[in-house]
Amino acid sequence: MIIAKKAIEQDDFSKPLKYVGGIDVAFKSNFSIASAVVLDFENLNVLEKSFYVTQVKVPYIPTYLAFREIMAMVGAIRKLSIKPDIVLVDAHGKCHPRRAGEATHLGVLLNIPTIGVAKSYLTGKERGDGYIVDGDEVLGYRLKSNVYISVGHKISLKTAIEIVEKLTINELPEPTRQAHIYANEVKSLLKV
Repeated sequence: MIIAKKAIEQDDFSKPLKYVGGIDVAFKSNFSIASAVVLDFENLNVLEKSFYVTQVKVPYIPTYLAFREIMAMVGAIRKLSIKPDIVLVDAHGKCHPRRAGEATHLGVLLNIPTIGVAKSYLTGKERGDGYIVDGDEVLGYRLKSNVYISVGHKISLKTAIEIVEKLTINELPEPTRQAHIYANEVKSLLKV
């Protein structure tokens, strides 16, 4: 809950957005491969890619992925020469049992704006309007394409939804889709 309390749930980034990042993690043997991409916000052209490989030191435990993947993510983000205005993380943010998924961890750790864009449901109940709630608390939102959006850090849920909708051409937001593709390209070339 300490990370969750540090998360800022209001817009705290430069507008208009120029660069948007995406990050994802793949695994091969006992190594995690984080890939970060930076896209032009207006035309979604990929401007830069980076990756970072590290040995996995924490076993897979559901809802504790940040402890397994965060160091690789940090390494990939830090290698970028173009700093994104906001980063979409292929993971949950506030829509997490402890209100702090990987998107929240990454945002708070690096003090950057992040949005959680997960491909699966984790917690709360979906209302008829697509919002995910736990009692009176709004945790996130489900797009029709089954992408679960939640606040990571330094962004409001309203703005996060608007940004992700703009960046979703197919079923997934383009920044995390491109990061996923790149992570798997690196994975296929990695000799371990």
